[in-house]
Amino acid sequence: MGCPSQIGVFSVADTELSEFWGEFEHGVDDKGRVVIPADFRAGLGEEFVVTRGPDHSVLVLPIPVWNRIAEQLKDRLLQSDGDLLQRMLGGRAIVRLDPQFRLAIPKHLREWANISQSYAAVLSGQGRKIEIWNKANWDKFMASERTIYEAAANLGIDPMVAS
Repeated sequence: MGCPSQIGVFSVADTELSEFWGEFEHGVDDKGRVVIPADFRAGLGEEFVVTRGPDHSVLVLPIPVWNRIAEQLKDRLLQSDGDLLQRMLGGRAIVRLDPQFRLAIPKHLREWANISQSYAAVLSGQGRKIEIWNKANWDKFMASERTIYEAAANLGIDPMVAS
C-alpha cells in the first residue's frame, strides 16, 4: 500500500479520469450533510478525502489525488511551508457518501469553512478537486478585485487562447 499516509491502491491512470467542472449550490442539513451533485460522484470513487482548503473552504479529493499530495508532503517535515501544509492538510478525513448521495462534512471542517444550515453550500469543481464553500464566503471571494485576466497572466495562461 505504500507509505502510511497513502490510502488505497490506485494507478496514475485513475487520476486521469477524475476531472470536476461546474458550480452547484445546495442546502446543508442539521447534521452538516450536503448533496454531492451527480456530475461529481463517479470521479470521487466510493471513498474520498476531505480536508481544509484555502480561504476557509473544504477540499474534496479523490484518493489518487490525495496520495500524490501526501507523497509530496511527507519529506518536508522541517520546511516552514511544508510544515504549514502538513498542519492544514493533517485534518483530512476519509469519507463516503450515504445512500442519498450526501456528504457528512466532519465537524472540524464545517467549523473551518463556517458551513451550517444558516447558509447554502457552494460546490465548485476545479479540475482534480472540488471546493465546498459557505455561500457568503464564496460570494465575497468571487467579488474580489482580482480579475480572471490577472490570474491567467500570473499562471502564464493566455486568456485569449479561445479567440
